[in-house]
Amino acid sequence: GIVRILSQSFEEGVRRLGVPEAQIRLIYDWVDTELITPLPRQNDFAIEQGLVGSFVVLYAGNLGHSQGLEHVLEAARILAAEDIRFVFIGDGAAREALLEETAALGLTNVTFLPFQPRARLPEVLATADVSLVILRQGMGFNSLPSKTLSILASGRPMVVSIDPHSDTWNLVERSQSGICVPPEDPALLAEAILKLKREPALCAEMGQNGRQYALLHHSVKACTTYFE
Repeated sequence: GIVRILSQSFEEGVRRLGVPEAQIRLIYDWVDTELITPLPRQNDFAIEQGLVGSFVVLYAGNLGHSQGLEHVLEAARILAAEDIRFVFIGDGAAREALLEETAALGLTNVTFLPFQPRARLPEVLATADVSLVILRQGMGFNSLPSKTLSILASGRPMVVSIDPHSDTWNLVERSQSGICVPPEDPALLAEAILKLKREPALCAEMGQNGRQYALLHHSVKACTTYFE
C-alpha cells in the first residue's frame, strides 16, 4: 500500500518505521480556494475593528508556547515609530503572558482579538497587508502550519520566521509568496516587515504569486488529482 505524508520532514520518521521509500507519497494538505479568495483590504471586518488606513501585520491562529510570539512583540517595539498595527487573532496557552508583555513594553501598536467564525476567515485574512507564520527554533521541521496554505489562498504576502530549509521555508521560497527569516530574531523580522511596507508593488506581486501557487498545488482539485 501507499503511505501518504503531508510534509517532507515526515519522510525520515516513516522510513524508520519500516515503510520503503517507494511506498511513500508526499501530498500536502489542501485549502478551500473557493472560500478563501483575495478580497478588498477595506472590508467589513477591517472597518469594524478600525483597521482601515494602517499597515496591518496579522497573526491568526494558536497563541501557544511553540510559536515564540514574544519575538513578534519585540519586532512591534522596534517598529513602534512606524504606522504599523500588529493584530493577533486567536487564543492559547501563551495569550495572558503576551498581554502582560504588551502592557509591560507599553505597546500601543498591538491589538488582540478573539477567534473569529470560519465564515469570516476570508475577511480576516484580507485585512492583513502582511500575514505571519512563526515557530520557535527546532519546531519548523516537525510541521507545516496549515495557516500557510490559507495565507497563500488569500493573496497576501507573508513573513515566515521558521527554521531555514524546513518545509514551510522551502514552500514560501518556491512559491515566491513572502520573505523568510530565521526564528527568534526580532530585528530580522522587523526588517522584513518594514521592507514589505515600503514596497507595495512587491507585496502585491508576492500575494498574487501565493494565490496562483495555491490554485495550482493546494486546491481541492489539485490535491484530489495527486491522490488519483
